[in-house]
Amino acid sequence: MKLPPLIYNSIGKFLVFAALEAVCLLLIVKNSTVQSSRVMEGVRSVQSFFWEKGTAVKNYTALRGTNRELVEENARLVEQNARLREFIVRTQGEGKLEEISEQIKGNVGDSALANYSFTLAKVIKNTLNTTHNYLIIDKGENDGVTEDLGVITPSGVVGIIRGAGPRFSYVMSLLNLRQSISAKLGRSSGLGTLKWEGGNIRKAYLTEVALNTEVQKGDTVFTSGNSSFFPPDIPVGKALGYTVEDGMYKRVEVELLQDFSILDYVIVISNQNKREIDSLSAINNSYIDSK
Repeated sequence: MKLPPLIYNSIGKFLVFAALEAVCLLLIVKNSTVQSSRVMEGVRSVQSFFWEKGTAVKNYTALRGTNRELVEENARLVEQNARLREFIVRTQGEGKLEEISEQIKGNVGDSALANYSFTLAKVIKNTLNTTHNYLIIDKGENDGVTEDLGVITPSGVVGIIRGAGPRFSYVMSLLNLRQSISAKLGRSSGLGTLKWEGGNIRKAYLTEVALNTEVQKGDTVFTSGNSSFFPPDIPVGKALGYTVEDGMYKRVEVELLQDFSILDYVIVISNQNKREIDSLSAINNSYIDSK
């Protein structure tokens, strides 16, 4: 069907008007720092809006699987609790169970986690298909979240916050070639550096493990606690096997416990002693640089 000339003229005028507006906007952004900053802020707000909505749709479709995992995890915890209680009562009596329960209540403040606080955050954006993956979470400086804080889930380590805005934060994912964490083997406590090397999102490598360290398939890999990012003994993965590097170290293949493709919520960990620890480490680094 042929449109009347008047409609063609109106469409043409609209397209010319839109093109001129686009050119004007481009010139303003290019030549004015203030206007450029405001425009980019608007663009980031729009991006955040669509990230939130897109993540919400994705999370809704994955909700059934997430709920199933939570139910299974709760079932495992209930079973473990029941087995531990049964073992204590059977071997040491009901009185010992009550004594241990009271000791646990009294010693919570002395545990390794006493100096850490935890903040729940929702994942807004999560990349998986690059070699430098990252996440955006919905907690920022307004929520007490700052850069250089660890991020975990009940299943394992997710990454480290490398940038924080008022309402959102940037997390450098463990699935990033620039990211590594200090970790250890549970059976032998052999220390090493855990690093993802690209490819499979469920596989990483624990490198620079001492040659005399015993490694068995199925050994759990934990955070070592040798940094201010993460407390010790957070499970990270399972050992699949190892090779020897340069005749000096073992390189352990690790299956990550966390499935990054289904991340929904994460936990931001804040070490209350981090500033003091980092300042002392800085003294050592400055001493080395001065030599």
